[in-house]
Amino acid sequence: MLNNRKIKKIAWSRVTTHFKAAFLLSLVPMIFTVFGVMSNHNSRDVTFSQDLNPTTQKVTDTASNMGHLFQDNWLTITIVSLIVLIIVIVIGILMTAISDFFTESSVSGFIDWHETDKTPESPIKAGFNLLTSTAFQIAFLRAVYTLLWTLLFIIPGIIKSFSYSQALYLYRDDLRAGRDIQSTKYYIAQSQKLMTDYKGQLFMMYLSLIGWYFLGFFTFGLANLFTLPYTLAIQAEFYIALRGEQPTKTTVL
Repeated sequence: MLNNRKIKKIAWSRVTTHFKAAFLLSLVPMIFTVFGVMSNHNSRDVTFSQDLNPTTQKVTDTASNMGHLFQDNWLTITIVSLIVLIIVIVIGILMTAISDFFTESSVSGFIDWHETDKTPESPIKAGFNLLTSTAFQIAFLRAVYTLLWTLLFIIPGIIKSFSYSQALYLYRDDLRAGRDIQSTKYYIAQSQKLMTDYKGQLFMMYLSLIGWYFLGFFTFGLANLFTLPYTLAIQAEFYIALRGEQPTKTTVL
């Protein structure tokens, strides 16, 4: 298995040498990133404007009225709150699945690029080559599993997200090779086996990129024009280095 430095070096060379193709291949995930940054920015503006609004007495009165309302209708409010919570969770799972669906399709394009050793003639189209119903089912089921583990505790959720991270790429390999397509649970289970001894390495890989994430934050997302194609290329190279390896115990994760 290549170490993280070599994996990043290969990804860096690919993106810097053919930046236009790498950028276009990452275009759809880039759009998700831009909307995410804009949403966070707008929410901070709303919070700030509300903090400046001098309505202390109104807030006190409202809190008092809400207290009486809850006492009189606690069962109805509890049921409605649970329904709202379930809806929010379902929407969160759906949005995560959609984001991963498009992002990992772009990563698949980078894997194709590596395997053919040829710059895609149509990079945008190459980023859509894994957008199948089975791929979305894998992304959705993985998001559900990850959430359930996260509800137990944050750390198990993070570890399981690493375990499940290669499922779509394993499906991609079967799709490209013309092999029989297995169930969504099969690819998630195979990803866990593949990542048994490499979750720690993947964690260290993401940790080593924290400087790029901060750069994106401080530049209001502008740095993501380069950072995102780079990180997607890294994910592709990590999988390529991983899939041919025989597991060896190298980590406690």
